[in-house]
Amino acid sequence: MDRIFVWLMRLILSLAVIGALFFAFSWYVLSRSLPDYTKTVQFEQLIAPVEIVRDTANVPHIFGKNDHDTLFALGYAHAQDRLWQMTMLRRTAQGRLSELFGEATLPIDMTVRRLAIYSAARQSLSALRPDTLAKLDAYALGVNARLLEINNGALGRGAPEFFLFSNAISPWTAADSLAIIKLMGIQLSSHLQQEVLRARASLILDDDRIKDLLPDMPGNNQAEIIDFTRLFPEIPPNRATAEAPHSALSP
Repeated sequence: MDRIFVWLMRLILSLAVIGALFFAFSWYVLSRSLPDYTKTVQFEQLIAPVEIVRDTANVPHIFGKNDHDTLFALGYAHAQDRLWQMTMLRRTAQGRLSELFGEATLPIDMTVRRLAIYSAARQSLSALRPDTLAKLDAYALGVNARLLEINNGALGRGAPEFFLFSNAISPWTAADSLAIIKLMGIQLSSHLQQEVLRARASLILDDDRIKDLLPDMPGNNQAEIIDFTRLFPEIPPNRATAEAPHSALSP
């Protein structure tokens, strides 16, 4: 009986030690992917010194002497905090989520590829002004500087989530930023469907019932509307509003 108790204690202690070592190793590996907000780094792409100051909520505040350095630092800070989100948004815009998640995301990839979001982003580059393109390139340089820092410094994968996947992270480009903007534009367009639903509901429900089912946004719900009529002084006042009911009822 005593021997059984001794061996049982040895087994429990061995499991505890193994568990503690495994936890310590996992914490070390995962923590290496977390950014160090207090260090000073040097990058040859910078023109002048730039400072990223974070408040108590770790929100970055960037102080630079020119647009290039400021946007470089913005890309670097985004890659510090949101590298996983950025790469997932890029994969979504490219229609490549299924490379990671399999058939579950295949419908999303098929829809996005039909919309050709990433191709449209690449085509948009040629229509940008040189100064706008330079800003996008500066931002991309900041993101890639963080990626290079991660790879050269063996800082994990840049975010703990990347340990679940073996896929390499491609360098960031100006087209990636434009593609995400176009993707978010499509995502935000769902507001139109909500407005149509609210308009239909208003035909059969009273205001109190509509606010119960479709609550208003908090605040005064008032937006400042620009008086666009000032841009067209040759149009008589109230002409559009006077003709609107008539045109709306016309077949």
